[in-house]
Amino acid sequence: MSYDSWKTYSEHSDRLLLHGTAVAVGLRGLLILGPSGSGKSRLALEMIAFGANLVCDDRVWLNKISTGFQLQAPEQTKGCIEARGVGLLALKYKTPVSLSYCLDLSLENKARLPHASEKTKLGLKVSILPGKPIVPQAAALMVLLENGFARNDK
Repeated sequence: MSYDSWKTYSEHSDRLLLHGTAVAVGLRGLLILGPSGSGKSRLALEMIAFGANLVCDDRVWLNKISTGFQLQAPEQTKGCIEARGVGLLALKYKTPVSLSYCLDLSLENKARLPHASEKTKLGLKVSILPGKPIVPQAAALMVLLENGFARNDK
């Protein structure tokens, strides 16, 4: 049986409840998807140590709004993140935030500079970065959220 990052745990027609973790830098949100134990919370904690804000851990609402998607914490998990070997930690959180990027730790791409793939959800396109075999560094993801991708318009 294969893993489905986009399996929803809700029957709403305008939003998805996903198994994932989300962080934000300023107004830009990163959705981290992947199976249990793949490192979603660990990566989020590393980013938080660099100054990112927690949006939510374990479950994420992906809401369709007029300008795209919004990441939101479910009531049950607001302000908590799992640290394996330590326990549940309390954190300040920021919710909702706009989805800027998605990182899927179950997608593999062996290219040194991988390209994002696209998936259509609720009628909107989502750009997805692969997270295997090498998980992007927390610092690189922070820079991505702060500045975006470089343009090769020379």
